[in-house]
Amino acid sequence: MVLKINARAVTAELRVISTAMSEVTRLMGPQIWQGGSAASFTTDLQGHGRALNRMILDVERTVAYFNQTPSTYDVPEIPRATPAAGRPGIASVSPNGLERLETALTRAADRLPSSGKMIRGLLDLAYPDIPSTTACDRTAYWCHTEATRMRNRIMYALAENQANPTLLVRSPLTQVPDLERFGRKQMTELGRLQATALNNTLKSPSSFTPQFLTEMGRTLAANTKDDGYLTTFFGNVTPGSIGKLAYRLHQQHGGNALTPEDKKLLGEVGTALATLSRKKTGTAATTNALGPIGDDMPGQALLVKLSSPKVKWSSAVLTDMAKAALRWRQQYPSYAITEKMLVDKSSVTITVNQPDHPWWWDWGLEPPENVQDLKTFSTYDPALSVLGRISQQKDLTAARTLASTELEGAFTIKDAEKAKPLTWLTRGNGGTYASLLIAPDWPDGGTAAGRVIQLATTPEKGHEEQAAANAAEIMKTVAWWNDKGREAVNKLLTKDSPPDWLPWFDVIPRTDQAPEGTQHSKHYALELGSGLRTGLLDMTRTYLPAVAIAGLNDGGSKGAPDIDHATGATYIDIGGRDMQLFLRSLAMDDKAWTQLGLAAQAYRQQILAWGIKHDQLDDAITRAGRLEGNLISAYGQERTLHEELTLAQFEEAKKQFTMLRDVGSTILGSTPVGAVPGATDVYNKGTDLELDKIKYSDFQKRMDEIDGKYANYADQLYVDLALAIQLVKGTHTGDPELDKALTYSKKHGYENGDLKVAMRNFEFSKIDVKGGTGLSVVNHVELTADLNRPLPKKS
Repeated sequence: MVLKINARAVTAELRVISTAMSEVTRLMGPQIWQGGSAASFTTDLQGHGRALNRMILDVERTVAYFNQTPSTYDVPEIPRATPAAGRPGIASVSPNGLERLETALTRAADRLPSSGKMIRGLLDLAYPDIPSTTACDRTAYWCHTEATRMRNRIMYALAENQANPTLLVRSPLTQVPDLERFGRKQMTELGRLQATALNNTLKSPSSFTPQFLTEMGRTLAANTKDDGYLTTFFGNVTPGSIGKLAYRLHQQHGGNALTPEDKKLLGEVGTALATLSRKKTGTAATTNALGPIGDDMPGQALLVKLSSPKVKWSSAVLTDMAKAALRWRQQYPSYAITEKMLVDKSSVTITVNQPDHPWWWDWGLEPPENVQDLKTFSTYDPALSVLGRISQQKDLTAARTLASTELEGAFTIKDAEKAKPLTWLTRGNGGTYASLLIAPDWPDGGTAAGRVIQLATTPEKGHEEQAAANAAEIMKTVAWWNDKGREAVNKLLTKDSPPDWLPWFDVIPRTDQAPEGTQHSKHYALELGSGLRTGLLDMTRTYLPAVAIAGLNDGGSKGAPDIDHATGATYIDIGGRDMQLFLRSLAMDDKAWTQLGLAAQAYRQQILAWGIKHDQLDDAITRAGRLEGNLISAYGQERTLHEELTLAQFEEAKKQFTMLRDVGSTILGSTPVGAVPGATDVYNKGTDLELDKIKYSDFQKRMDEIDGKYANYADQLYVDLALAIQLVKGTHTGDPELDKALTYSKKHGYENGDLKVAMRNFEFSKIDVKGGTGLSVVNHVELTADLNRPLPKKS
């Protein structure tokens, strides 16, 4: 059997090449493009056509020669292009015609290489006498290059038509500067033309408006690195028109929600504006485009929301927009609260937290009824959009500046207890913008606000004091919410419900008035959301040394050194009572409290190790005791709803706290945290990822499995003290029994009786430290913890 080349398949691929390039040739005529570089384009097109025709003939001859049979198929041929007329430098073009030509060029660029490859494969039998198909690759590259240049001509022509619509009356072709490659001058002029065209089309929309806006978005997306073009465009649009673009698009659809095409355009515009906002020369143009921040808060925030996640906005712009968005939501929250009022002896239900009508009506939106609705609805929430972007680009500067900025007079509350309860749905009590981040009504559970809090309180080098000041303000704001705010909100939201005649029962209050998606507890109709608490937890772990120095009966951290000697962390200015009130927000969640408890246990090891190393054990004991006292008291207060704790209640809270630590240790697979020397340096990180994987039901099951005999608080203290010694002395403590127990524990785990006994009997004088025995140190820690317990008031 004689093998032959498949002549039919070869001819089919040659026809694909011929058809693709014939379409380019057909479209290249004076009715579409004349003058400028049209002649040069035509000359190149003719050259590539000739090269491809030669290749086609060579391929056909090779097939006929190898098969020893003349071809019965017509040989495809690419026609010759018509020479273009016109004067150099200025071209007359039809935008629609050029779009068809661009499409044909793009299609040819895609098809020619694959057809060339296919032909080489079909001619494999003729190896090594296979004709070259490099003409396909060269022509494809040229087509791709010309398609890109064609886009510039199209953009220019559309902008010219929109900017000067009277030109179309004289001629169906539009004159554009036409060079082989658009330079800085042409791109700057394009920016000016597009700005004028946008101003005209927003003022008087026409049938050409959708096409122009689409091309404008594509131009901006393709030229984000051209500072001159961006500055000219955004600097010449009508002031504020870009900030209001989203709403104008919404109006053009008869008041319906934004379409996917609208969002794509806003994303392209937002991406370009974000890029410009970070340029030193782009500040004025950015300000001009956005207009006064807050003029159209949802529209301005949509530019931030929909811009590419790969681009970063200026920290200054994000800070200003975040402040405006937080102020805006004080008047326009994303939910409606209703109250019943008597009007002419009739009961009427009115909305009390919106100025005249819900803001979302202006955007054609309906209140969310399910998770998907809530996601769509949240896209338009400006505070979520801007805070989410600060979080997404991890903008420490924007977050820190936002939180530390003092509130304007109109938003400063002089007497918080006299303010309307409705106030505390959307904000907390404080004098900086940090207080506006603390609210129970966040539609996302406070996730965006919580992440901004993490950033705002991160002690970045050179900004430690500002971050610590932010943390202090946030802690005090949360403390006031737990002390006064949530009770006031609870009374507001449940005032129409039947009275709770049995207050000692855990009766869940009505939550039908609470905003959609928010959280409640057994005692309150509204609590700070889980996302917000996550941010607060991260912040607390960062500033654990402040928890350890905040005494209930003194000035807290006032008068303390600026830096914690054991960790290098910056102290924050907060008293013991405020600290315990703050911690109650974390104490309501067992998983969060476990994470904090394990972090505190690791810090306790570290502070005791510091005391041993520097012969400051008494000071370390005091801090370790205060740390535990604050944590145990806060847990007890939150779980019993009593600010003052009896000794029995304190001991029960201590037991529960110890059990949580044991549960956390079993989940993490090691007991206790920090079992590896040196690992305690990261006392404020690391436990959350593993614990977050555990479901609450499984977590509770682990709690139930922990027997009371294992949840021994003193035992945990002995282990931590032993680990502290090991961090300083290794397994050479001068006490054979303790050395033996530590060596064994390194291999088999630290939860063993021999280690506790050896530590209890250990004499600190053996390592030249004043402190007595392990028993006296543990007792001292427990006594100090008890001193930080709020005592019952005397009757």
